[in-house]
Amino acid sequence: MNTVLSRANSLFAFSLSVMAALTFGCFITTAFKDRSVPVDIHVSRVMLKNVDDFTGPRERSDLGFITFDISADIL
Repeated sequence: MNTVLSRANSLFAFSLSVMAALTFGCFITTAFKDRSVPVDIHVSRVMLKNVDDFTGPRERSDLGFITFDISADIL
C-alpha cells in the first residue's frame, strides 16, 4: 500500500494538472477576443483655483477640477 504522504502527493499533482488545464482553457477562450469598443469622452467643465498650500513653504498652488462624461458599450 502507499503511504499517506505518497497519496497526498498524487492528489496534489493531479489537482495541479487539472488547474493548469483549466487556466490554459480560460486563456484560449479570451486570447483572440476583440477588445476594441467605441468610447465617447466629453469634457463639460474645467475649473482652476489658486489655493494656499499648507504642506510646504508659504506659497500658493493650483488646484484643478475637471468634470467629464464617459460613454462606452462594453457588452
